[in-house]
Amino acid sequence: MPVVLRTDRLILRKPILDDLGAFAQQFADPEVTRYIGDGSPRTPERVERGLRNGLLCWDRLGFGPFTVLREGRVIGDCMLYPIARSGVDPTDFAARGPEIEIGYRLVREAWGQGLATEAARAVLGWATSDASGPGLTNLVAVTHPDNIASRRVLEKIGLASMGRSEAYYGTTTWLYVLRPEHAARPPIPE
Repeated sequence: MPVVLRTDRLILRKPILDDLGAFAQQFADPEVTRYIGDGSPRTPERVERGLRNGLLCWDRLGFGPFTVLREGRVIGDCMLYPIARSGVDPTDFAARGPEIEIGYRLVREAWGQGLATEAARAVLGWATSDASGPGLTNLVAVTHPDNIASRRVLEKIGLASMGRSEAYYGTTTWLYVLRPEHAARPPIPE
């Protein structure tokens, strides 16, 4: 049965190939990609590769990125994906992990409305649930040290700041980890 999470304003579901157009448009915006990777907009081919890798993650692990919809429109994604440690090829799915990264990327029009927090909280609740989700305990999040808005989202959803780290993606990031006592409000599966 497909996993669908609902919040007050959002629906989060497994991505489909039809999401590609919306994602390609989103990741062509340099403001959206400013703090992701090298900061450059992504080509449609790279976005398609990312979408297909997300579907592969779902097939292999039973979880992966969620497409975030508001009023029926794709506004971004909220991912659960094995993280790339520094020194490994980030395009090699088998070389990633063992930690699972939670992250979110929304279209610019969705910024500043609490939607990233709402989506991330729902995904975190599902991901850590033994009852409805995979019961993950090895969750981490990283963000560009200057991305204060993203750091606030991670703190609001209950992750603990560990400060600067060189452990992931071959760059300096701000690292967050799941608090041992974390008890997220479980989402309501469809």
